[in-house]
Amino acid sequence: MKSCFPDQNRPVHLARRDAFFECAVEVLYSPRTPGNDLPSRLVQVEQVLNLMRRAEKHGFLSAHSPNASARERDFLHFLELIAQNVQSAHAMMLNQMHLGEEESFLRNFLSTDNDAYTLPAMDYGRRAEDILQGLWHVLRLALAPYRTLQRENLGTLEQSSHERYQKAYKTVKAEMAAESS
Repeated sequence: MKSCFPDQNRPVHLARRDAFFECAVEVLYSPRTPGNDLPSRLVQVEQVLNLMRRAEKHGFLSAHSPNASARERDFLHFLELIAQNVQSAHAMMLNQMHLGEEESFLRNFLSTDNDAYTLPAMDYGRRAEDILQGLWHVLRLALAPYRTLQRENLGTLEQSSHERYQKAYKTVKAEMAAESS
């Protein structure tokens, strides 16, 4: 079978999509310590967003192969939606932070008494947590379909492509593990 250009790097893009997605889920599911402060939560959500965008990028590249299935293209849409949800949670957390800080551009711009910021800051915090709770539930539902897609994708690869997938997957996982150490 003649190899087509978009398929040359398909195993690598599939592997990176999978590894970045799984790392994002791991970071999102990582246990929160009591008293976990907002700045550290923001860093965690930014990390998840970065990983989801990387998964989305490689999902886009792999889904444009002539060999991509409808399920694979659906997973790409799923990645896009999850990234948008993480971005929404991030925005809510930023609003919470800016309303909670005494010296922030938002409080300077709004210039009202300090008591007026407390309720909106709490509301933004609750919205962010609501979004993250929703994500946790959807990601739990997505685990089985994702594993099915992953098996299907691996089943379509020739031996050499399967080896390239494994190597790329392990490389990303190792890089992510080294970054979190």
